[in-house]
Amino acid sequence: MIPFWYPGAIDLPFGPDWLQFHIFGILVGIGVVLGSWIAQRRAEETGLNGRVAADLGLWIVMVAFFFAHQVSLFAYFPERVFGVDCAAATQCMIDGTQYVCGNNGRCDNGSWTHVFQIWNGISSFGGFLGAFIAVVTFFRFKKIVIIPGFFELAGGKGRPAMKYVDTIALGFIIGWLFGRLGCFSAHDHVGVLSDSFLAVNFPNDWRGGVPNSADFGAAGFTPRMDLGFMEVLYCIPAAAVMFFWARKQKGLRPGWFAAFMMLPYAPYRFYLDTLRATDISGADKRYFTGLFETGLTPGQIGAIALFCIGIVIFVIGGRLKRDEAYMAFNDGDTPPGEVPPAPKAPAAESGSDQAAEASGDSDGDADGSEDAEK
Repeated sequence: MIPFWYPGAIDLPFGPDWLQFHIFGILVGIGVVLGSWIAQRRAEETGLNGRVAADLGLWIVMVAFFFAHQVSLFAYFPERVFGVDCAAATQCMIDGTQYVCGNNGRCDNGSWTHVFQIWNGISSFGGFLGAFIAVVTFFRFKKIVIIPGFFELAGGKGRPAMKYVDTIALGFIIGWLFGRLGCFSAHDHVGVLSDSFLAVNFPNDWRGGVPNSADFGAAGFTPRMDLGFMEVLYCIPAAAVMFFWARKQKGLRPGWFAAFMMLPYAPYRFYLDTLRATDISGADKRYFTGLFETGLTPGQIGAIALFCIGIVIFVIGGRLKRDEAYMAFNDGDTPPGEVPPAPKAPAAESGSDQAAEASGDSDGDADGSEDAEK
């Protein structure tokens, strides 16, 4: 059984009391920086533009974090925006404050300001959705202007999108590994009670809303699955395959890295969500309960969508592999299917320049003749 480890927040010896560092944030930051660097290096190794790969990675991070928060908010915690469900005013006493139970069956404690609090909850599949949107928009423009003249990114229009997506996938798996290590350090994906050797031996009362079990585990402990740790176990072999085998292969179809990142992960993630705890406060919401006995979590719905996208990428990559122009194209060449620009006509020369050239040519010829005579 895995020992429980919880580092908590790191207080700084200076600054205000609220300024703290959390291991989760540090690990996620390392993952973002290291993953971006790997993607840029991979692009340069494969004949692509490292600057474009870096800008693509930055654009994905920005858009992905925004949508990761939106999906977390509206799929997992919609009451933060719309208010808590209520049938009577007594149910609207929240954190010592009495709210009004409206005619719509919700307390008026919700606020749309949560939409902009991107630091307050993120969803992995919301990040995947944001990454998809970022890739589509990136390759539709030659330049992405965020702040004119100050913050502008190189766009990907006319560039081999699938090749660039593969470089991002290689960096992403490392970023994902560090991100899930962060989840494991925070234990924010609590699973079901379990006596498996992969379960984490949670101490009782370690966090509010997670009940103890007197009849399960050793005294003072309630072992449960930790889904953050389970995802770390997936990321390690997936990264090993990408780095130590796939990266050395020359004949892989475009999009192979992206498809490999999605296709095995989707069913694994679908299974992991069956291990999510349902006896804790804030347990994942369930959808389509009329079609499935236990319903589907937002993560399971996302896993189904991710698997379908992975299949599409794999099929498209197979077609691109048969396109010789696409496979031979490196960034800086004319994009496949486009006509290269005609060379510019030389500028007209003045009469004096032409005379000078003629004189120079004559001198050269004379010198050559003298050399021949000698």
